[in-house]
Amino acid sequence: MGILICLTHHFSIAQKWRDTSLPVDERVQSLLKEMTVEEKIQQCGSDIPEIERLGIPAFMWYGEALHGILAWNCTSFPQNIALGSSWDPDLMFDVATAISNEARALNNMGKKELMMFSPTVNLARDPRWGRNEECYSEDPHLMSEIARMYVRGMEGNDPNYLKTITTVKHFVANNVESKREHIQSNISEKELRDFYFPAYKTCIIDEKASGVMTALNGLNGIPCSGHDWLTNQVLRKEWGFEGYVIADWAAANGMYRLMKYVDRPEAASALALNSGVDQECFRPKAAPMVKGIQKALDQGLLEEKVLDQAVARLLRLRFLTGEFDPKDNNPYTKIGREVLESDAHKKLARKAAQESMVLLKNEGILPLNKSTKTIAAIGPFADECWLGIYSGHPKSKVSPLQGLRNTGLADIVYARGCEVKETKEQEAQIAEAVKVAKSADVAILFLGNDSSTATENLDRDNLNLPGKQEELLQAVYKANPNTILVLIPSGPTSVDFAQENLPGILCAWAAGQEQGNAIADVLYGKVNPVGKLNSTWYKSTTFLPNMHNYNIHEGRTYMYLEEEPLYPFGFGLSYSAFEINNVALASTSVKKGNHLDINLQVSNTGKMDGAEVVQIYIKSLDKKGKNLPSKQLKRFKKVFVKKGETQQLALSLPFEAFQSWNEEKKAFDVKGGAYEIQIGNSSENIIFRQTIKVAKGDIPAIRLGQTSAYFNAQDPNRSKTWDSIYTPDELKAKKSTEKAGKGLMTTFEVNFTDPGFYVDFWDAEINYSATTKEEIVLMIDEQIFKRVTIEPTGDQEQKLKIRIPIPPNYGVVYPIHVNHQSKGLHISKLVIKQPGKKEYKTYTAKAPAL
Repeated sequence: MGILICLTHHFSIAQKWRDTSLPVDERVQSLLKEMTVEEKIQQCGSDIPEIERLGIPAFMWYGEALHGILAWNCTSFPQNIALGSSWDPDLMFDVATAISNEARALNNMGKKELMMFSPTVNLARDPRWGRNEECYSEDPHLMSEIARMYVRGMEGNDPNYLKTITTVKHFVANNVESKREHIQSNISEKELRDFYFPAYKTCIIDEKASGVMTALNGLNGIPCSGHDWLTNQVLRKEWGFEGYVIADWAAANGMYRLMKYVDRPEAASALALNSGVDQECFRPKAAPMVKGIQKALDQGLLEEKVLDQAVARLLRLRFLTGEFDPKDNNPYTKIGREVLESDAHKKLARKAAQESMVLLKNEGILPLNKSTKTIAAIGPFADECWLGIYSGHPKSKVSPLQGLRNTGLADIVYARGCEVKETKEQEAQIAEAVKVAKSADVAILFLGNDSSTATENLDRDNLNLPGKQEELLQAVYKANPNTILVLIPSGPTSVDFAQENLPGILCAWAAGQEQGNAIADVLYGKVNPVGKLNSTWYKSTTFLPNMHNYNIHEGRTYMYLEEEPLYPFGFGLSYSAFEINNVALASTSVKKGNHLDINLQVSNTGKMDGAEVVQIYIKSLDKKGKNLPSKQLKRFKKVFVKKGETQQLALSLPFEAFQSWNEEKKAFDVKGGAYEIQIGNSSENIIFRQTIKVAKGDIPAIRLGQTSAYFNAQDPNRSKTWDSIYTPDELKAKKSTEKAGKGLMTTFEVNFTDPGFYVDFWDAEINYSATTKEEIVLMIDEQIFKRVTIEPTGDQEQKLKIRIPIPPNYGVVYPIHVNHQSKGLHISKLVIKQPGKKEYKTYTAKAPAL
């Protein structure tokens, strides 16, 4: 200990870069000068080794926080597609604040780094995309307004320190999973500027996001990770981006290995760095890009000053997190383990789930009558709390079945009905579900899709309910007409039969760990549904262009769809009735640089308190214009109104709301002329229209240090501290009470290897024989992930199929424990299938011990 103190004291005196009185950039340059070329090269991957001679610890530049920290015992909030359906940026800020607080708590405990690969702001242009659920919207404005508050909540408002590092991804146009490392996205600059870029630009210029991840695909013939125009010209020079850029998984090296864009690995490393990419995502150990940098330097493909610039950007962010500073300087070092999956966070998760749910149909069956005696909960998602992809592993997860039972208002009977994908047992399962449905006053079907049908590396074939879920739906409805459909989808889903026949449909999404409680709250009317669809729901895929067609104007999104949708963008019902009236525009013309002020009233004429989302669209009336959208969302506001009351709203549209990219000028401008202002509560339900005249004018380019017309400097979210979401009592530490119990423990030591893409579980089998019936408890890293009851097998060995949740870190040996009571249980081996590969790995059990 004495030697360590002496070394630390020596470093603090001798190393200028540890001097906190100096500007950050000066400290970065000081450290950079002390590093060898080899040490600088090692910074350009995710798994960064320790520099012992300088006292710099190892660093894993790899974290996920899409809708909660991807780790143990962290709160899981609703999936991004659900949060986008809340149409509530303030709620997004609170959720992001909670997520980043948990990241800081883990970091303060020495368990996690502060670098996060989120948010995902790829435009949700096609609902078949396997990662569609990671997106906030198909609309650039809604996407931008939700994403900006994620960045603000994650990075914090401290003037000196970043709470966490956000990485806006995937830049750009990554909406197809099949062969994504090989393909090109072909898009005009106009569509890039008008539709695909806005959310990135908002996060970078207005919110000063720390990082950007380039996409695995190419753009117009050039790999995104070696695209000088995309990264150096637009991102860095035009927008003034000062943060770091990371290539998605092995994508820099992929320019050689997969795309054959360059002829050798070192050329790929050089191209990435010369194009403004600083780092390559890869673990464990050195990234492929890192391995080629020295050769690139030796061959003159890369100058050391370019490497230095990249490393300086990476080091600067580590300084800004306070990693090299005294803890007392940094307010975020005070965040403790008490915030992890705290009651306050679970309460917030429940609120977020409630506000994200969208009521799609209601013919008087909802809210449920509290005098209803028996409810049948049916479907593959009834007894499962599906969190969605890129989710962590919280201690508590409330399924819809449990949520209904928690109310204590009815007898709940259950039948699984079928699996998500087809199985041999489906006929018997459907028959059981029909029997259960007949015995109940009301049947509630919980249907949807999960990572078995849509995830990273897997697009959806169509928008139908997968497997035999549609057959189950029709059979249950025939058995009991009082059937409600609750959808747990990854995106827009074709439910034509349900819309035509069922009396009630609720879209609940993958709504986080409090999903079940929130669903019960909405079904029983404890909470009035307030969600609105953030994407168009199509009747089928016949209305959609080919997935590789990125042209928005060719029938994509509500802006260009010519067919009648199943449900329009912005749609969502309520248990109340709202009226938008007394709309008054301050002027019938908008001059260059001015705003259009709009005043209106929202009245709740129903019998329940609730919320309405006022949506303002614009439509160009230029008859000569080409490829003009039918309308575009340009402002929205969720307003809570008590029953019988009226709220006054004052909103405004900036001149920039009318801008579009001028291909000849290579700049944004406003064409000028007649525009229609449309106001309603969905893109189809427009209750007010008025034509105005807008002046012609150029739009000045903006970059970091400036702000857009939509930036609100007075937004309270810009001054809140990390503890603003808590009451004083909510920060008191609480101990976990869940234990596996005493007994015998069989252990396997498993080294999980990163497959290079996201998986939520690893498929596995446990070989066992048992002389008695008993419950076994499965744990990884001392965390319980499954309890299961096994039946006696005698001397015959059986296989128990299980799914092991992804561990906190790859490349580390973790113990998999099987806790059991009886000495009559013999467990021989654990067989695990490596995701993406055919081979299996077999682990032999250690002897059970008390």
